[in-house]
Amino acid sequence: MSAEATGALTGLRVLDLTGRKGGYCGLLLANLGAEVILVEPPDGDPMRRQGPYMNDQPHEDGSLSFAAYHTNKRGIVLDLEADAGRATLRALIRNANVIIEDKPVGYLDRIGLGYGALSALNPALVMISISGFGQSGPYRDFKISSIVAFAMGGLMNLCGHPGRAPLMGPCDVAYHLGSVHAAFGALVALFNRRGDHVDVSLQDVLVADPFLRIITHYSVTGEVPERTGHSQATTVAETYKCKDGYARIFVNQPDHWRRFVEWLGNPPELIDPQLETVPKRMHLRPLIDRLVEARTVNYDTAAFIEEFQSRRLAAAPINSPSALLADKQTQHRGYVVEVAHAYLGQHKFPGDPYKFSESRWGIERGAPRLGEHQHEVAQEFSRPAPWLDECAGHGSAPKTDKPPFEGIRLISFPTGIVGPALASLMADHGAEVIAIEAGRTLRSPQRGQRWQVASDLESNHGKKRVAINMKHPDGLELAKKLIAKSDVVAENFSARVMASWGLDYPRMKEVKNDVIMASLQAFGQTGPRRDFVSFGPILMSFSGMTYLWRDPEIERPGAGCQTAFPDFIAPSFGAIAILAALHHRARTGEGQYIDISQAESAASMLGPAYLEYLINGREPEPQGNFSAFAAPHGAYRCKGDDRWCAISIETQEEWLRFCAAAGRKEWASDARFADPASRLSHRGELDALVESWTVEHTPHQVMVILQRDGIAAGVVQTAEDLYRDPHLRERGFAREVFHPRVGWVTRAGPSVRLTEQRFSPGGAARQAGDDNEAVFGELLGLSKTQIQELTERDVLR
Repeated sequence: MSAEATGALTGLRVLDLTGRKGGYCGLLLANLGAEVILVEPPDGDPMRRQGPYMNDQPHEDGSLSFAAYHTNKRGIVLDLEADAGRATLRALIRNANVIIEDKPVGYLDRIGLGYGALSALNPALVMISISGFGQSGPYRDFKISSIVAFAMGGLMNLCGHPGRAPLMGPCDVAYHLGSVHAAFGALVALFNRRGDHVDVSLQDVLVADPFLRIITHYSVTGEVPERTGHSQATTVAETYKCKDGYARIFVNQPDHWRRFVEWLGNPPELIDPQLETVPKRMHLRPLIDRLVEARTVNYDTAAFIEEFQSRRLAAAPINSPSALLADKQTQHRGYVVEVAHAYLGQHKFPGDPYKFSESRWGIERGAPRLGEHQHEVAQEFSRPAPWLDECAGHGSAPKTDKPPFEGIRLISFPTGIVGPALASLMADHGAEVIAIEAGRTLRSPQRGQRWQVASDLESNHGKKRVAINMKHPDGLELAKKLIAKSDVVAENFSARVMASWGLDYPRMKEVKNDVIMASLQAFGQTGPRRDFVSFGPILMSFSGMTYLWRDPEIERPGAGCQTAFPDFIAPSFGAIAILAALHHRARTGEGQYIDISQAESAASMLGPAYLEYLINGREPEPQGNFSAFAAPHGAYRCKGDDRWCAISIETQEEWLRFCAAAGRKEWASDARFADPASRLSHRGELDALVESWTVEHTPHQVMVILQRDGIAAGVVQTAEDLYRDPHLRERGFAREVFHPRVGWVTRAGPSVRLTEQRFSPGGAARQAGDDNEAVFGELLGLSKTQIQELTERDVLR
C-alpha cells in the first residue's frame, strides 16, 4: 500500500444521530475513511455521564463508553427539539450522503425529520435506522435494551446453565452486531447511488444467526433446544482446567477424533470406529471429560495448546482481554492502534479485523469534545460532498426493482459456516454467487438427516453451486476462467490452501487485474498462529468472548454461549470489507486483497471491555446479566417450565411506572429502591421481589404488560416462540419455502432491508454440482458433451 493510500469511503459524509445502540456503525464507516459527524443534544450524549471513566473520575470527556463508540468522529451540538436545531440539520442534510439514527421509531417523523422529509431535500440520501424491532410490525414501538434484544432474538435461551437464568451476551454485543449489519446496509444502499431507507432490526439480525438457524431447525425437526451447561451440545467441545487457567478444545471431524483418541493414549473405551460419528459418542461425554482433564491439569495452558495444535487439533486458551492483547498473534498483526485525545491523552484503541492492500482503514482522531467541530462542519457542509464527484463514474441510477448488486459476480470457495454465510449476505442483495465446492452433496433425507440436508440447502439458497476437482489441473483452469469473469473471490479455507492451488492473490491478479479477493482465516493470513486449527467456539475462547460471556457465580468458563458466535460476526465484517473494496474500485479502478481475521472480528465486539483495560489497566470481569446503568435488569423466572422474561429499567420514571403496572406501588416508597443508585446497591433484594411478581405471569404477559407502559421487556424466546413470533411473520422475516428433498422449511430473511427496493432474494436452494451445466455452459460456453466428458474424467463432479 502506498503512503498516499486513502480509505475506501474517503469523501463520504455521514451525519450520526446515534448513541450506544448504533454508535459503532458510525465508527466502522469513519475507520474506512468516511467523514462522520456526531450530532449531540445540548447536554451531550448520555454516555458522557456513564462510566467507566478514565481513572474512575467522572468527566464528560473521560467516559470510556463514549470513547468506545464515538472515537474517530467529529462532533457538533444541535437541539432537535428546537426549530433552529432542526433547520440546521436540514441544511446539513442537503450536502450529506448518509444519516444514521437509533431514536425511538417514529420520533424523527414527529419532529419533521423522518426519511420522507429528508429525502425530499436530498433524494440521494441514505438513512440508516437502527431499532429493536424495525420500522414496521406489531412490536415496532416496543422499547429495547441489549438484554431484551438478546432475549427476543432467541440466543439468550441457549446461553447459561440449566436451572439458572439465561445469559445475555457481554459488552452490548447485540448493539455491536446490529451496527455491523447497519454499516453493511449503508454500503449496499450506496452502491448503486440510490437514496434509500435502511431498516435494521436488532431482533432480525440476531435471529439470522447462520450457525444455529433456530427458526429453520424448529421448522424441520420440531425440536426446542435447551441450555445444557456445555460449551457445545453437539460434539466434543469443552473447557478443561490447566495448571494456570483453562483451555477449550473442539473435536468434531472423524480424522480429528482419531488423532484426539491417539493423544489420549488410545483408551479402550474410545477405539471403536463407530465413535468417529458424533452422535455415537455423546453418551460417553462424562468419560471423555474425565480422561481429558486428567491430562490437561498437568499442563500449563500454553504448553497444552501448542501440543494439541501440533497434532492439528483445535484448541485455544480461555483468554481474558489482557491475555488476548498480550498474545503474540495480536501483537504481530497490530490489532491495537494509538489514538490522541485532548482529555484522555495518547491512548490505545482496539482496531478493526481487516487489512486492505490498496485502500486503508485507520483512526485519525479521538472522540470529540462536546461541540468541538461546530464551526468547521458548518463551513464544509455548505459545499457538495466530495463523494458525489469522486464516485461520478459509478453512475447515478434512478430507483428501480433491480437488486443493488445486479451485475456483481462473486466466486465463493466456501467451507464451514463462514464462507456460505458471507456469500449469502451478498446474494440476498442480488449478487450472482457461484460457489465452487469439492464434490456433490451425498446426503439424502434419510431418517435423522432431514435437518442436515435442510441446513445445507438453506446455507446456499440463492447461489449457483458447481463441483470442481481442484486437484485436477483442468479443474483449476476452469476455476480460473470463472474468476476471469468475476468481480470478487471470497474464501475461508486454512491459510495455505489457495496458494497450494496457485490461487493466491498475486497469481489471481494475473487472471484478472482488478479482482477483489477476500480471505477470512481464523487468525488471518499472517502471524505465528496463522496455521492454527480453529472453529467458531475456539475463536470465542481466544478472543476473550468466552471469558466474559459467563455466569459470574460459576467458576468454570465456557458454557455461557452455545452458539459459535464468530461464525456470524466474521462474515458480517467480510461483507463490509468487500463492499468497501467495491466502492474503492468504482472510484479508482483498482482491485485489492483483503485479509480478515475471524478472531479479531470476535474481539471487535468487545471494544468497551478492551478499552477499560487499555486505558485504566483494569481487567474486565464477567458481568452476567448485570448492568451498571439499569435496575431491575435481568432475566426473571415466569410461569411455566423454564420460562423467563428479560426486563431493563433505567430511569426513575420507568421504575415508578413498573411499580404501578405490577400492582406493587409500595415498592416505589421503599427506601432501598428510592433511586437508581439505591436499586443497584440492593439489586439482590430487588430481583427477588421482581421475580415474586413475574412468576405469577407467563413471559408474554409480563412483556405485554410492561411494554404497554413503555418499559423494556421481552420474552426469552425459545425456538418455538420464534417460529410463532407474530412480529417476525408480519414483517415477512420468517417465510416458508419448499425444498423437494425435505418439504416445507421456514427461512429467516435478510438481516437488513432496503425499504425503497422491491427486490426479494430468490428461494431456490441447490445441492453442490446442480449448476455445473448452467454455469459452465452459459458462462464459459461449454457444450453438454464437453461437460459430460469433464465429469467422466473427474474434473467436474
